[in-house]
Amino acid sequence: MRETAGAYFVCGKAGNMKINRMISGYNFNNGSISRIKYIVIHYVGALGGAEDNCRYYGGGNRNASAHYFVGFNGEVWQCVEDANIAWHCGASSYKHAECRNANSIGIEMCVRKKNTKSMGATDKDWYFEDATVEAAAELTRYLMNKYGVPASHVIRHYDVTGKICPNPYVYNTSAHTWDEFKRKISGQAETPQGGNEKIIWNFLTGKGLNAYAVAGIMGNLYAESGLMPNNLQNTYNNKLGKTDAEYTAAVDNGSYGNFVKDSAGYGLAQWTYWSRKQALLNHAKQAGVSIADLNMQLGFLWEELQGYTAVMDALKKAGSVRAASDAVLTGYEKPADQSETVKKKRAEYGEGYYKKYAAGNGTKYYRVRKSWTDAASQLGAFTSLENAKSACKAGYTVYDDNGKAVYTTAGQQASAGVPFSVQVDILDLNIRTGAGTNYAKTGRTTRQGIFTIVEVKAGQGASAGWGRLKSGAGWISLDYVTRLA
Repeated sequence: MRETAGAYFVCGKAGNMKINRMISGYNFNNGSISRIKYIVIHYVGALGGAEDNCRYYGGGNRNASAHYFVGFNGEVWQCVEDANIAWHCGASSYKHAECRNANSIGIEMCVRKKNTKSMGATDKDWYFEDATVEAAAELTRYLMNKYGVPASHVIRHYDVTGKICPNPYVYNTSAHTWDEFKRKISGQAETPQGGNEKIIWNFLTGKGLNAYAVAGIMGNLYAESGLMPNNLQNTYNNKLGKTDAEYTAAVDNGSYGNFVKDSAGYGLAQWTYWSRKQALLNHAKQAGVSIADLNMQLGFLWEELQGYTAVMDALKKAGSVRAASDAVLTGYEKPADQSETVKKKRAEYGEGYYKKYAAGNGTKYYRVRKSWTDAASQLGAFTSLENAKSACKAGYTVYDDNGKAVYTTAGQQASAGVPFSVQVDILDLNIRTGAGTNYAKTGRTTRQGIFTIVEVKAGQGASAGWGRLKSGAGWISLDYVTRLA
């Protein structure tokens, strides 16, 4: 064995990840970089760590090997040079039409097991540590970028030969799934920096949704497709023998005529049911664009959401990313798994977008409610005051971030929920004889305190309307008060 243990190098595009090299003199055939077309993901099928596995498979004639081993704490060990051919996915028969040892790189992920009394390959209690998954995804992205391997050519050993490997990514019963892994590598490797996600964010905020709602939607879309409009459900890449790009092109040029009925999830929201895919296809044809056109899919998504009234109501009222994310998950996407684990993960994706595009950027929202304290009555939260005014109806008021009423619809007085209380914080709020600055001042002003309003009217000089005091003293501008109840 040629051993260079402790000889570290930093993988340029892989950030701070270190790859420990223990290059073997056994268990490989000579090759070249030009051969690399696929990356195959495995699990070691035993309880040892990355260094131990690397040392074992490199320590003699084992008739098996892999290029990389990823450990429990995210450590990475390399056993075979990338250019050379490791013996990791050879078989007497194959499921995959093209992928072989000769054109692939093999990555082995170390694995845990809940019940170690049984070590069966078909047991469903094998699982990966979080650090193992993250490091394996980082390593995969690095190799994809280095050798030009598309996400569609990152596959499981199972996809090559049918072997139950990597077990957790075949059964997908643990916290980490194959779809999640593909999202991790697809989002980083194929989405342009500041590209799709920014376009999607701007589109949805432009529709008047608040940042919580937008982030909640985007977290779900990321979980479904990695925000890739040409994303074909992973299992169908192999089933149909087509990459995402090949499938899209075949649908666009008409050579594949089963788009509507093939039950394959596709696009941003992974539309699957035949009637939804038919509607999507019709939408694309009407627009004269590819089925994978991002703006077309966003327009279709928005139109479709309008038919999910409960979801839209929840999005308009959303006061957190989690609330918005759960509404989309359970009311719109409706995956088979709606567990707390899934809800938490999708909300975490959404929180990432919220932090990136909304948190700390000074965004202000105008909220349409019956009263400031009645958050449950909220019709929406808008960055545009004009959009908020448009959504404001009789009985409702537009409030700024501080709870100050900034607009009340005209003609609201008959159904304004009177009487209600207001807080006055200024010392010299004028009292007038009527509802408007065109009415005379009474010569009196309010003091600071809480007052009762028994009637509301629209009038000159106040965007939030005028309120008549219960005392009979006159009318005050509601622009300068905080509505309490």
